[in-house]
Amino acid sequence: MYIISRLFYCILFLSSHTLIRVYPWNDEQVQRLIGFNDPDNQIEILKATRGFNDSSDLLVPPEKMEFLNNFITSNKLHSQVKTLNYGRRLELSERSPRRRQMGNLIYQYNSYAVIESTILRLAKQHPDLIQVQNLGNTYQGKRMNLVKISKNFKARNPIIFIDAGIHAREWVAPAMALYLINRLVNDPEARNRELNGIDWYILPVVNPDGYEFTRSAPENRLWRKTMSLNQGCLGVDGNRNYGFKWAVSGVSRDPCNRETYAGPKPFSEPETRYVGNIMMDNKDRIKLYVSLHSYGQYLVYPWGYTDKAVPLTWKKLDTLAHKVSNAVQRAGGMAFKVMMAGKWYPAAGGSDDYAFGAAGVPYSYTMELTDDHEFLYPEELLINTLPKFYHGFRAMADHIREEFSRK
Repeated sequence: MYIISRLFYCILFLSSHTLIRVYPWNDEQVQRLIGFNDPDNQIEILKATRGFNDSSDLLVPPEKMEFLNNFITSNKLHSQVKTLNYGRRLELSERSPRRRQMGNLIYQYNSYAVIESTILRLAKQHPDLIQVQNLGNTYQGKRMNLVKISKNFKARNPIIFIDAGIHAREWVAPAMALYLINRLVNDPEARNRELNGIDWYILPVVNPDGYEFTRSAPENRLWRKTMSLNQGCLGVDGNRNYGFKWAVSGVSRDPCNRETYAGPKPFSEPETRYVGNIMMDNKDRIKLYVSLHSYGQYLVYPWGYTDKAVPLTWKKLDTLAHKVSNAVQRAGGMAFKVMMAGKWYPAAGGSDDYAFGAAGVPYSYTMELTDDHEFLYPEELLINTLPKFYHGFRAMADHIREEFSRK
């Protein structure tokens, strides 16, 4: 009974929860809000503040409202009630009926089985452009496939490696990854430009077990972790599980923590091991790595494990990030907030730090897609949103080609 209550406490009673946004206005308030902790572990932090005028989004049960109000008042913070009866939004976010046309599949939240079948279908249609590499199986036995896209696999071009969906509830990330795959092979302009001297490796869902769990019922929709069993509790935060500066900051050692449990050891999860293997097996060729997440419209780079040290090449990382943001803006999208990840809040064991610090990938980023709607980004908006983000990836390809491709 204890395990069930710890695992499902938040999601069983979400219909009565309130989503509250809390804003800091000075350095002291930022630090207080970053350090906010509910000793009863009942308030869920959907998003932590990154700085001035950026909110922490807190999902609060009725019995914790007084506790939170006292925290807000004592620290003179500003707050806003974003959503009452939050659970009703989960009911409304259930996926729409499956559609069979390829164009529609690309603009919807698909099951993992549909994502995999779509990849295999595209590979069959474009054998000259796509290779599919079986990485192995997840904890629950789902097969994971890496999609390799190139106009000339023998050329051994610089690689852009993109993964998505390490956090199960962030559905827009796998949708973006699948859109990228489809666009790169089916858009003639993309084949001529984005595939010119660049190879793309894309892993659409890093956490298939957790992703399918979030699709199984509305009450599971906000699950974040993998589905491995650790001391009687489910799951590890995959983005705290990579073997670089593992667990030195911003993690929980409690296996029942719903958000940031780093696992019993680095790379305890098969899913993160597969991503690490891709990086190490191709470290001489991967020149840019992007991990797709949501939400908040942020583009952050190493270091994530600390807010003290700054990479020697931070100006290059920052410059490319702003190029990407400008390209998305020119396409009609929102600008990204660009910063070093540790300045947001220190959190160790992330994939971007591992790529940069362990595998030596010169450009490494975490991209938080979309703003507003939290993790429940409406499916009907994807058709307008995903193409705008694509222009950011085009800017990345142009930059990597200019810096690294053989002349």
